[in-house]
This record gives sequence, C-alpha cells and structure tokens, in this order.
Amino acid sequence: MNQEKIFLEQEANAWFRRNTSASIAQAPLEHRVLQSLSSGRIPTSGVLLDIGGATGRIAEGFRQHYPSWRCKVVEPSLEAVAMGESAFPNVEFRVGSICQTEGMPWEDVDIVIVSGVFCWVDRHLLSRAICNVDSALKNGGLLVISDFYSPYMRANPYKHHSGIYTYKQDYSQIFTNLGTYHLLFSKSENLEGHSGSDESDFYDRQWVTSVLKKDISGRYFMK
Repeated sequence: MNQEKIFLEQEANAWFRRNTSASIAQAPLEHRVLQSLSSGRIPTSGVLLDIGGATGRIAEGFRQHYPSWRCKVVEPSLEAVAMGESAFPNVEFRVGSICQTEGMPWEDVDIVIVSGVFCWVDRHLLSRAICNVDSALKNGGLLVISDFYSPYMRANPYKHHSGIYTYKQDYSQIFTNLGTYHLLFSKSENLEGHSGSDESDFYDRQWVTSVLKKDISGRYFMK
C-alpha cells in the first residue's frame, strides 16, 4: 500500500480536521520546538522552514520573536494551508510533502523544523526525505527533529486508517551518522494519554525533541 499517496490524498486533511481546534493559535515560546532552539545561536535574520507545519503556528510563534526572519511552511493538507494563509499572512506556504522534490523550497534555509513528520514517511521514501531535509539546510544551520522515540525500530498500525503505520526510532541518529551533524540538545518526554500511543507500552509513549547543527567540514580531521 502506498502510504505517501494515502496521506497526501486523504489522511493529511483528515488529521487536520481532527486537530483543528489548536491549529490557529500561534505557538508560545514555551512550545517544545521553539524552546529547544534556545540551545543554538539564532542570528537576527534568516530563513526558517517548518516541514509538515500545518497552519504555520510554530513558524508564526518563531516570527513573533524574530520578526526579521522569513518563515516558510511545507504542508500536505490543503485545508491546513488555507487556514494558515488566512490566520498568518506573514508566513509563506507551499502545499507538498517532505518526500517531494519538484517545486519544493529545499535550499538556502537556516533552520529546518521536522516535527511529527518522519514517523509518517513511507519507508521506501525515507532516504529521499532525509536528502530533502539535508539539501534544504545551509552549512552551519540548525535542524530540529521532534518525533516519537524508540531505542529499537518499531512500526505501529495507525488506528485511523488500515494499512498505514507510524514508524518509531531515533531519527536524529540518522543525521549524526552522516558525520556532518552534531547534537546540540535533546529532551525526551512521556506522552501519556496521547491518542496515537499504546498506554501499556512505555516505549510507545516516548517523544524526543533534538536540535542538531550542520557542519560539513568541521567534523573531519584534515591533515
């Protein structure tokens, strides 16, 4: 089953409808993603890209504190984008997914946010998603990954649609294993009561937010 196709054509909008109530309030500075960015040095201006950013509430929350930044969102839900464009006119939106290449803004970005996205990516497209994120981020830029965490790879059936899975693992490790990223910050939390987790399984309720810095040459010993 093509999970990417199902998500683009059906589930992205369905997920948004189930979560609309909290989608048009800009994210506060205490939001896990915005709070994590305090671990890195934020310049006075730059470009932020939130991949899978729904209505842009995180991007707008960031922009409120860094008004000289240009903030962009890539989001597969047409309904989320329509609401975001109305609520946050200073945020730029593009309809699409992390796995697409044509017409996507995968370049010249200073901060990339990928929150609750990697767990949805169809496994045969995971390497493409990683490539798109890496291509988007400038050398020296910051990458925020906020997602389910498990010390071993696992796939959970998605209760809202048969044939779809959420994939849980340490996604920051993929980037540190490239050798061109190093970890600046990591904070885990327990999502007790989260609708997508199994309350009987401790590792099904773990979420981690990590900040990585891209350094394509400084990590190498050069003679």
